[in-house]
Amino acid sequence: MPRILIISTSQPSSNPRMRKSADALAKNGNTVHVLYAFRTQWATDADGAILHSALWTFERIGGDPYTERLRYFWTRLLRKAFEVIGSIERSLCQGFSAYVQRGVNWEPDLIIGHNPGALGPLVEISKRLNIPALFDAEDFHRGETALQNAATVRVTQLENTLLPQLTHMTAASPMTADAYRNLFPQLSVTTVNNAFPLHYITKEPTTGNEKSLSIVWFSQVIGLDRGLGEFMQCLQFIPNVPISISLLGLASAAVKNEISRLKLSPNHRVQFHQPKPEKELFHFVAQHEIGLALEPGFSLNNELARSNKIYSYPLSGCYTLASKTKAQIQFFEEFPKAGQLIELGHPESIALVLQGLFDNRLDLLEKRKKAWLLAKTSLNWDRESQRLISLVKNLLVK
Repeated sequence: MPRILIISTSQPSSNPRMRKSADALAKNGNTVHVLYAFRTQWATDADGAILHSALWTFERIGGDPYTERLRYFWTRLLRKAFEVIGSIERSLCQGFSAYVQRGVNWEPDLIIGHNPGALGPLVEISKRLNIPALFDAEDFHRGETALQNAATVRVTQLENTLLPQLTHMTAASPMTADAYRNLFPQLSVTTVNNAFPLHYITKEPTTGNEKSLSIVWFSQVIGLDRGLGEFMQCLQFIPNVPISISLLGLASAAVKNEISRLKLSPNHRVQFHQPKPEKELFHFVAQHEIGLALEPGFSLNNELARSNKIYSYPLSGCYTLASKTKAQIQFFEEFPKAGQLIELGHPESIALVLQGLFDNRLDLLEKRKKAWLLAKTSLNWDRESQRLISLVKNLLVK
């Protein structure tokens, strides 16, 4: 069996795209091994169930502050030292040497990297073993912040140095792929959209919430910089429309208070929920009629990336309302049955959309059915992952 090594500087629970890739490649008959690093305790708690049923083997690099404190703090100290002396590759990858050593010792036939910090060990292992190196860009990493800062400069320098040394690259949206092709025309980039597996699909929607229009939004963290504040402004224009909004994610007391303050009518209800594992997430989302994908386009990456929400909601039988970023405009031009675009800066127009959906509940149900069917036939990882599988096969035979 071909041996594929996957490197991530994040944790499995906080990197679903990495997990989906590892699962797809393992199911296709490859031996897959994942190297990852500690980031947060909540992710470690969530990792347990994921790793227990994983189809691939795994190893955590660099310890953690609870069970391997000495190793963890030593690798942190080294990373900071490399930052001071200007070693970008090592400063962006805590445990760089350990990644390289473990990777070389495992003797893979191909190596895949996730997250910019993985680029350094990815290229180093590839050189030492003379094997293909594939990097997956879930985002346009040099464009993730609104303003250029020291971190942006380091990532840009890292990409400029290492991306030309790759064998191939994948990107999570067509526009992200185009952006990297424009920068590195000599590099082949394949789009592998960030969809989700069909085993998450819920039952076809048959009814809606007859009493109120039910709306859902989710993320790891609930913040007012995610388009929620702008969306909530629309409620003042439809005080008589019963609306129930579920917000799923970690939220501070200040954020909860501010969002609740924007709820001006007793006909409007806002409920906060803790993050849920993927398996539970899709069933929770399916209890709603409308899903919100409210990317505000605050950075170049935010304009180019396709939110994972626009793939999650159809699987759950929800009709999507999405903000007008470049990537989301492109998506709904390609898949108009998945939902519709809204203007975040024009709350009155959003209110009119919600009023229309509430007044035509049977039509909304039909829209949800069409979105669900689209997920079943096209917008799913089972179909999308075939691009990754074919690419890996071709790289292994070269």
